[in-house]
Amino acid sequence: MDNEFLKVFEVLINLDIKTMIGVLMWGNLALAFLILRYHVYHELNNEKILIRRFGIAKILQAIAWFFLFLRGDISDIFSVYFGNILLFISFYLDSLVILKMNKNTKMIWFRLQSFLLALSIISFLIVEILLGTGNVRIAIASLSVFCIFVIPNLLTVIDNQSSRFQKFIGLTSLVFLLLLLLRAFDSLFKEDVSLFTNNILQSGTFILLILLMFVNGIGFLLIMYERSYEMLRRSSNLDPLTQINNRRYFMSKAEAYYQRASGEQKSLSFLFIDIDFFEKVNDNYGHLFGDEVLKTIAKVLSENVRPLDLCCRFGGEEFLILAHETNTEQAVIIGNRIREIIQNLVFEENHEFKCTVSVGIYSGIPNDKQNIQHFIDNADQALYKAKESGRNCVVSFVDNGLFEPQNVESPMNDF
Repeated sequence: MDNEFLKVFEVLINLDIKTMIGVLMWGNLALAFLILRYHVYHELNNEKILIRRFGIAKILQAIAWFFLFLRGDISDIFSVYFGNILLFISFYLDSLVILKMNKNTKMIWFRLQSFLLALSIISFLIVEILLGTGNVRIAIASLSVFCIFVIPNLLTVIDNQSSRFQKFIGLTSLVFLLLLLLRAFDSLFKEDVSLFTNNILQSGTFILLILLMFVNGIGFLLIMYERSYEMLRRSSNLDPLTQINNRRYFMSKAEAYYQRASGEQKSLSFLFIDIDFFEKVNDNYGHLFGDEVLKTIAKVLSENVRPLDLCCRFGGEEFLILAHETNTEQAVIIGNRIREIIQNLVFEENHEFKCTVSVGIYSGIPNDKQNIQHFIDNADQALYKAKESGRNCVVSFVDNGLFEPQNVESPMNDF
């Protein structure tokens, strides 16, 4: 039984090498066509360069395998030198794509890849000119591809920001590279090994290379779709003009904050912020300048809240901040700090223009008798009182119905 299994396994593995090279040639050509068509229909311009580079890499691989397929039928200049060098360059382009897809890749890794490509080409040419034997050629080519491909895939696997699917693609590639490394060392000790030699290791390497071609190609398209979906999901949570959270996303997150604070009996603060006399900005300076004011105010707000707090454009020229585990006194510090920063802003488009905001605050510990709208409405009432009081001020609302003006000098450090 075991002998029969081994025979079946050997038949499945010992496939014709030249046929598999032909499959690699046509497969990469088909993937290149598919990827470049996806490039045409892809709507995110910042990713088109990545897709185009990957498509070019597949075209170069198809051409490289074409020259290797014709080994013995055409000049060695094309089938040996040109074919292998093109293969190195195509894998190099693949490696750059992988590095670019990792969010925190440093420039040094890109430079290292360029160095490894140059080293691979120079080493291959020197060894081929000096020795020119098939087994050494296979060893050098295998080692070169291993060196070019291993670092980007290792970085993908260990990167915490890589998706699970990206890590799977990286691990698959590393398995192939380990087999490629074995093929390199095995070839060094077998002088009769050449490109078309059929043995278990050689066949296994090409079978895995075919699988890797499809896994990487289709995987790349799926990762691009995954990234596009993630960007679309994030953009749906942002206000298109100011690029801070929109009202819908804020309310969904704020509800979770409210429930948590209610369970833990911790204070929440809402700060309602309105740009004073904003309608006059549009009337006097135009809507384009008005948009710049809104974007600048949004930037100030996002930079002056803690990472765990929430802020959003609530509507028009109104903004809303939720500060968790924050009482009235702490919220007043935040409100006055923001108010002072904004009144001291200098706008490049109009140095004479001065902008101020009014801030309404409501703080309290959530309970079952109230809801989140109760907090927002009270902060809105405080804002209304701030505008009645002359604007460019901070007013807090307390549960006994009193409003307390809170224009005080605020420290610039966090509480």
